[in-house]
Amino acid sequence: MKKIFVSAALASLLFGAFPSLSAADIKANYNIIPKPREVVIKNGASFTLNAKTVITYPKGNEALKRNAELLAGYIKDLTGFELKITTKAPKKNFIMLHADANGGDPTQNLTIVGIQQAFVDINGNSPESNFNAIQTFRKSIPDVTGGKEVEFAPVTITDAPRFTYRGAHLDVSRHFYPTDSIKTFIDMLALHNINKFHWHLTDDQGWRLELKKYPRLTEVGSVRNGTCIGHDFSTNDGKPYGGFYTQDEVKDIIKYAADRHIDIIPEIDLPGHMLAALKAYPELGCTGGPYEIWTRWGVADDVLCAGNDKTLEFIDGVLDEVAELFPSEYIHVGGDECPTYAWEKSESCTAMKDKLGLESHRALQAWFNKQIADYAREKHGKKIMGWNELITDKGADMELTKTMDPVIMCWVGAEQAAKLSQENGLKHIYTPHNGGYYINRCYRGIDKVGAVGDGSLSLTYNTNPPDNDLCIGVQGTFWSEQVDRDRDLEYQALPRLIAIAEHAWTPASLMNYDDFMKRAKADTEILDLAGYNYGRHQLTTPQK
Repeated sequence: MKKIFVSAALASLLFGAFPSLSAADIKANYNIIPKPREVVIKNGASFTLNAKTVITYPKGNEALKRNAELLAGYIKDLTGFELKITTKAPKKNFIMLHADANGGDPTQNLTIVGIQQAFVDINGNSPESNFNAIQTFRKSIPDVTGGKEVEFAPVTITDAPRFTYRGAHLDVSRHFYPTDSIKTFIDMLALHNINKFHWHLTDDQGWRLELKKYPRLTEVGSVRNGTCIGHDFSTNDGKPYGGFYTQDEVKDIIKYAADRHIDIIPEIDLPGHMLAALKAYPELGCTGGPYEIWTRWGVADDVLCAGNDKTLEFIDGVLDEVAELFPSEYIHVGGDECPTYAWEKSESCTAMKDKLGLESHRALQAWFNKQIADYAREKHGKKIMGWNELITDKGADMELTKTMDPVIMCWVGAEQAAKLSQENGLKHIYTPHNGGYYINRCYRGIDKVGAVGDGSLSLTYNTNPPDNDLCIGVQGTFWSEQVDRDRDLEYQALPRLIAIAEHAWTPASLMNYDDFMKRAKADTEILDLAGYNYGRHQLTTPQK
């Protein structure tokens, strides 16, 4: 697996920040991404990071001990120094981790990095906030492999995130990425203060999560009989394609993310986008099959049968294992792009619609989701998320949906969906599909890798989230139809994901595209040293 390194900024920025130090010195740089709220350079002597520096944490605090171990690893990668970790601080030359800033109120997400001659104080008001403060310190360290000492000008950096939900989504159904690639993706998130990983695990093109109760989901549903070539849906390469994550692998990835204070939100997309499940268990469909896993992209007409009692039994069984595996407060239940053609032709679905007194077959979806939401809450204490079709599809039952208290992900007609969510008291997340936050898009006029559409960095940075009280965050969303290699995943995601991370963290009043570009160009050394294949031209070619 790749390691993340951090680097020096451009010399002009580096030397301009601290005129008290000479250009010959190796020194820290605080021009980082995301941009901090407040950086106050102080008078006094600098702190020197060297091989004798010690990292300390409060005795008995296992979360901060893990943070200390990660910080030690970052510093070793950068400098070669293998720093001692202890619970007892020396008189000087130490980095102190603690989580009691502002009384330790974790809801404030406060981070503080204080640097003076004798020591570095890395503080927060929770282990997660402390970890974010570590990233601030980490990103200020130049790439000085070879055991060279680093000088830090005395400073106080006070920071807090703009949003509590700072997310990144990855689709592993259309194309499957192995566990090491998922961990590398998580490292990308941690470096830039992203704290939610939305894992899209199921779709028409493959089921990727092992479930003990339903083994055919991976025995049959994880392998399709080929893949269309590029954007041509009429083609098929004829090569069986598949893969899935065992529960042990999932647990390992969850722990890896949790150690980096990233919450994994699993998505089981339903009642549409379910051909892989229908292939494995055809009795769950309106016709009984046979069904085939799609080798193309798009939206299939066949969906789970809303008038079949076995369907809800199946979903309950799926939720039981998903809830047991994933500690997240939320389960994402999809809800997008669900056609009603199969329901309209189904006698059992029509009978269910009439029995419930519903005006349309579309209204079946809200009833269906209500059963799922109630079971998830009552049986497992989980809440649900869903795409904005839950409230924006013609015929959607807003009043019934409101009783589920879902978090709405605003993607298609994102601004209107956010407005509708706000008006109806629903929390929502902004992730517009127009190229701004969909980081799988092709780079404008450059290449054919990725979904069609404009994917310029400037569009991403200048696509601003709504100023709504109930907008809890933003998300970079990655669909993998056209992206079958790890190197292409990295190329499409970066540097646009970094821009979204700044949206998620930095107050709108401090955001400026030209300033971001200066810091982003400096950030390229981070990506180079990590070995990422990113969109370099986005940082060197004007993208106005």
